[in-house]
Amino acid sequence: MSLENRVFFESMLLKELKEITGSQGVTVAASKNKLKFRLDKIVVADIFFQHLAKADAYVLGGFVYGGVIFECSRKYEPPYKSNLFNDSCFSFVTSGRSDKRFSSDIGGAIKTPKPDAATEVCKKIIDSLVDYYVPKVISCIIPSALTIEGVIESPSDYAYPAVFIHCALASSPGLVTNEKLEQIKSNKKIIKNKDFDLELLNGL
Repeated sequence: MSLENRVFFESMLLKELKEITGSQGVTVAASKNKLKFRLDKIVVADIFFQHLAKADAYVLGGFVYGGVIFECSRKYEPPYKSNLFNDSCFSFVTSGRSDKRFSSDIGGAIKTPKPDAATEVCKKIIDSLVDYYVPKVISCIIPSALTIEGVIESPSDYAYPAVFIHCALASSPGLVTNEKLEQIKSNKKIIKNKDFDLELLNGL
C-alpha cells in the first residue's frame, strides 16, 4: 500500500502547494514535490520534498541560487571553505534537525500518511511553508527584516555567512541596528576569518 499512499498524498499535496503565493516581486510556482521561486521570470530558488524509501518518509530541502544577495556574493572569494556542498548562497534540509518546524519527529522527516490522514498532514506542511520556509527563502532572494535574523539563527545554512550579511546590508542598509551589527561581528559561527570578514562588515 505504500506506493498507493504516496501517490494519493503527493497528488493532494500538489493541490495545496499550488495555492502558495510569493511576495516582494518573487513569484512561486508548484510542481510535483517542488516549489520554484522566480524573480523577473528567472528561477532563483527551489523548495523540494524528497522521499526516503527506506523510512517511507519525506524531508524538506531548499536552495537559493539567484537574486540580489546571491549575485553580490559571487563577487567575493573568501579565504575559507563554504559551509555548503553546492553553489547556492543558502541551502537547507530538514533531515536530522530537531527544531520541529517541518516535522514533529526529531529526525526532521514526515512519514507518508495513509489516505485518511493525508488532509491533516498536508495542512501542517502548508502551514510550515507559509509561516516559515517560504518567507525565509524569499528573504534570501530579496533583503528584508527576516534576512539577517535568518543568518544569526542558522549560520551553517549559508555558504559564507559574513559575505551574505554584507551583501544584504549593502543592498538594504537599514536592516540592522549598530548594536546588532556589533553582535554579529563577535559571532564565531559567522566570522570565519577576522581579517576578511570584519573588513567586509566594517566597510558598511
